[in-house]
Amino acid sequence: MRRAGAVLLVMWVAAASAAAATAADTRLPAEVIRYAGSEALAARLSWALGQAAKSGPGQGFWVGYGIRRLMGEDETIGSFRDGPAGRDLTVAEILAGKRNLAPGAAGRDDVRRTARKVLEDLENPKRSAKKVIKEVGIFLSYDAGRPAVLTRVELSNLDLSFDFRGLTLYWLGEAGEAESLDVVKDLFARSQTGRAKEGLVAAAGLHGDARLVVPFLEKILTGGEADRVRKEAAFWIGQQDDPAGLDILVRAAGSDRSGEVREGAVFAVSQVDLPQAVDALIDLARKAKPGDTRKQAVFWIGQVASKKCAPALEDLARNDSDGRIQEQAVFALSQLPDGQGVEPLIKLARTHPDSRVRKKAVFWLGESHDPRALEALITIVKGK
Repeated sequence: MRRAGAVLLVMWVAAASAAAATAADTRLPAEVIRYAGSEALAARLSWALGQAAKSGPGQGFWVGYGIRRLMGEDETIGSFRDGPAGRDLTVAEILAGKRNLAPGAAGRDDVRRTARKVLEDLENPKRSAKKVIKEVGIFLSYDAGRPAVLTRVELSNLDLSFDFRGLTLYWLGEAGEAESLDVVKDLFARSQTGRAKEGLVAAAGLHGDARLVVPFLEKILTGGEADRVRKEAAFWIGQQDDPAGLDILVRAAGSDRSGEVREGAVFAVSQVDLPQAVDALIDLARKAKPGDTRKQAVFWIGQVASKKCAPALEDLARNDSDGRIQEQAVFALSQLPDGQGVEPLIKLARTHPDSRVRKKAVFWLGESHDPRALEALITIVKGK
């Protein structure tokens, strides 16, 4: 149920490809200092902060560690960064001690190949994506001080490049999921900046055990944090594909105090890869209050590949008491994949009692470039 997310991914790859032509080389860390012991992650983090404090006043620094995550074979977290000489070193290469690329290293074609794979997946959405274990780095950016202040959190697959801005990296090695999430929770509780909190929410959502992640994110979503942080929590709850998480999102979409968070919760529902998520989205479109939530739900129904969507949208377009919802449903029908909305649009263009809705249906039929739509429009022009 993540067609919209796939579309956003294509936009992201296109943007990354365009940036590749002009971006400067990413900056290597000034030094990589590795933790060599076997303590728990919290102790390793304390060691890194202690080492940074001993280095004296100066620039900020990074602390990083890796977790393993089940991901699609072509899925990535982070960004492609290509410099003018070709591609930049990946995080894995930097950790292996490399400072320069070997002659003939692959360049921008890496980005193009990934973009091509994403487009192939969009054209053939029924193909099951192969899942593999990948290592993802969680990178904590600290400003120098006593104590050092966590300012932001970045995520990246280790086989991508990363801009360390010439600052020292303290690398803590690999961590288990439970101990990693405990550290993220502790950092969130002590963090003072919204940017850092948003990054920590994303870091929490990156973990794959919904039993550990969803309760933590629910507390943030329903608590007193800034709306942007709570909206981020809603998004990552949706990525867990968890029935309990879906219920949390539906409640937030219908009753949260913030319109921004309600909107984010509706989008998160549209991204949940569970059969019942489609029913939840349709139910929000029909019953949620206030009206802006219903309108958002109608929009995202149009981005979902399910046989339930076209009948639900046609019903909303024909029978809803709110004219704005009717018109939004007409638009959403035009967005359904594989031309599923064309026949309902033809019916609405011919028979809806409101001329404004009929005109909307006619317009979107004209935009569809579907032979059925052309035939129907000719018939309407002839007055039949």
